[in-house]
Amino acid sequence: MMAYVSGSALLLCFVWLLFVTPIPGQFLTQGSFSPVGFFKMVSMGALWQLGYAPYVSDYSRYLPPDSGPRQAFWACYWGTTLGAVLPMILGAMIGPAVIDGNVVTAIAQLTGRNVAYIVMLLLAPGVAVAGAICLYGGSLAMITLGHTLAPHWHITPRARIAIASGIFLIALLISIEGAANFLPLYSHFNELLLYLMVPWTAVNLIDYYLIRFGDYHVPSFFAADGGIYGHYNFTALACYLVGVLVQIPFIASDLYTGPLARAIGGVDISWIVGIAVVSPVYYFAVRSFQRPAPAPSASI
Repeated sequence: MMAYVSGSALLLCFVWLLFVTPIPGQFLTQGSFSPVGFFKMVSMGALWQLGYAPYVSDYSRYLPPDSGPRQAFWACYWGTTLGAVLPMILGAMIGPAVIDGNVVTAIAQLTGRNVAYIVMLLLAPGVAVAGAICLYGGSLAMITLGHTLAPHWHITPRARIAIASGIFLIALLISIEGAANFLPLYSHFNELLLYLMVPWTAVNLIDYYLIRFGDYHVPSFFAADGGIYGHYNFTALACYLVGVLVQIPFIASDLYTGPLARAIGGVDISWIVGIAVVSPVYYFAVRSFQRPAPAPSASI
């Protein structure tokens, strides 16, 4: 439902800005190209895709039972891509009118107050839905972590409510405390998240597509001893650590700028370096040093 509601709000903005009260022509010529800004935006686009990974299972589980990996991939990929690209294009269109990060005021200035009210009313429920999904996914992650450390823990409805409520209160306190400096804090958080998720993603994708070709023993995922995979994949953990460390010299952020990033003018290519290094390292490390797991009897 929210896909249609939010989509209608986006469509209304596009129609209004392109045909009813077109954006000023100089909007398209303001400023100049910046390699630093360009790579920062590319990195944010990449992070959007990587950050969606925890939600894939939440959405794909509602596909028909006979759906395979290919259908699940395209359903999730097009959903997140179209859902991100269209708002990003709109953001680029109204960007020159945004002052101090106030997007709502910019929309009102460009479309008129009445249209802005309609757009905000249509988009507001989507924010609530997204927040609920984040709370749901975060609760599942914490329950999974707790169950991994304490396999015999019986997760009751009361425990689920307590975990979800705790996450909600922590998030609420952080949001209240950081409201005055939201954009800088959000930018720093995204940068940190990107540095941590890139090597994890590289290991994940190489393992799925080039090592095991999507053939996994699902019951082992839920076994306390890791089943046929054991407690830990030390090769993956070592490669992940390498991926984090190799990015450090290429990081360019307000909190820290590495020497190699400084040498290339402050352009942050750390995540590209992380993927380029971890992917082959993990592939050849598994092929060379890791004994293959037994053939799964129940796979996906």
